[in-house]
Amino acid sequence: MNNQKGKILRTSKILGALLKTGGVVLALVMVLLIVLTIIAPSLNLEPVEEVINVWDVSMPLDGSVGNFRALMMVTLIGSGIMAAILFVMSFIFKDISREGAPFTKKNSNRIRMISILLITQTLVIPPLQFLAAKLLSPVTNVLVSINLGSILVAATFFCLALIFEYGAELQRQSDETL
Repeated sequence: MNNQKGKILRTSKILGALLKTGGVVLALVMVLLIVLTIIAPSLNLEPVEEVINVWDVSMPLDGSVGNFRALMMVTLIGSGIMAAILFVMSFIFKDISREGAPFTKKNSNRIRMISILLITQTLVIPPLQFLAAKLLSPVTNVLVSINLGSILVAATFFCLALIFEYGAELQRQSDETL
């Protein structure tokens, strides 16, 4: 039992650090995208025939600054949510590596937060991104799609949150019994 707990603690510590690093890298990419969006008027943007698909929103690059900014907004919104998910996950594993107990109310709430962020990214953000794209570049054709796989992953995380909540309650009852 002690050997298993040691493995959980080590693995949680490594995974927490990797997830936090991923979140920091994604945040740095977002800063770069913001800088690119600000300097977009000075760029010599050439029209591109291809359609760019970012976070379930597709739009062609027509060479206009408004179109480029709309694409950057789409990317920033999706990346921001993904960075938030990575940070929340890193907090879960950081606490597990410190406390040694995965089944806590705090972790249950964090897993529920991940499911909410995933649902937000899937159902709320694409229509908002569509509106932003149309406002910044009205002539651009934008295609918005809803990803069923993301909805299933969000539902799975929500169920995991309920399982962790139940595990935390069992742990509390066990601790009170002893």
